[in-house]
Amino acid sequence: MNARRARNCAVVVCAVALWLAACVPPAPPPPRPTATAAAKARPTAVRPGSAEDAKQRGRRDGLEGGTLVFADDFERAELGGDWRFDQPGEWTVEAGALRSNRVEVYEERNKGVWLKRPLPTRVRVEFRGEVRSGSGDIKCEIFATEPKHEAGYSVIFGGWNNTINAIARLGEHEPARRVQRPHVPVRSQQRYLWTLVRTDGVVRWYVDGRFMLAYDDAAPVQGGYFGFNNWLSDVRFDEVRVYDLDAPAAPAVPGAPAALPAAATEPGVR
Repeated sequence: MNARRARNCAVVVCAVALWLAACVPPAPPPPRPTATAAAKARPTAVRPGSAEDAKQRGRRDGLEGGTLVFADDFERAELGGDWRFDQPGEWTVEAGALRSNRVEVYEERNKGVWLKRPLPTRVRVEFRGEVRSGSGDIKCEIFATEPKHEAGYSVIFGGWNNTINAIARLGEHEPARRVQRPHVPVRSQQRYLWTLVRTDGVVRWYVDGRFMLAYDDAAPVQGGYFGFNNWLSDVRFDEVRVYDLDAPAAPAVPGAPAALPAAATEPGVR
């Protein structure tokens, strides 16, 4: 009798437990990762210390010579006719430098300013870059096929809150982007001399004469646009120089200004 009563009690307890479980709503699914988090989780092509890195680091071709075909020191009040931009007010000329303030509106970030003159095929580009905000992030784009973010190579110094230096092809978050290891952070209010060189299928990047990264591309992007861009930093650019490495340098004439060619048509895909 006691055994039968015990079995009946057990059946009742199980039925009540099942009923309670059915009444409890299921746990919500975990939140989906943001696009930024998902991108950061992707593998990155990093080859520290490889033979290819050593080869590119040791190259000196293109770092000197060539013919100066464009120069801009921004010693004026307006941006001028050599540059184009889509966000009036985001890019200004102040105290002899091109400036972009912190871009607060999300949709207006990475709306850069673009040089209208096409880059030579074999080229060296130099400029000074400085960030006044503490989060780093000095950025330019080169060999873009159109004046648009991520249409060429993005070269980023101190991106993602001063944690990443990278060269990325057709997308800042591409899995094969080249990332510097060990990381060299950007110092606020320090003027850096950038040098970008391409004489073959490799984009090489130097800062203050120091090799930073190279992107050896089996199918190089062949656009002619160069520009500066900004996400959320207070940045300044100055002393822009473009050298055609296919043209021999003309002999210097003491005291004479550099002769620049007339404005060319806007660049595009070669």
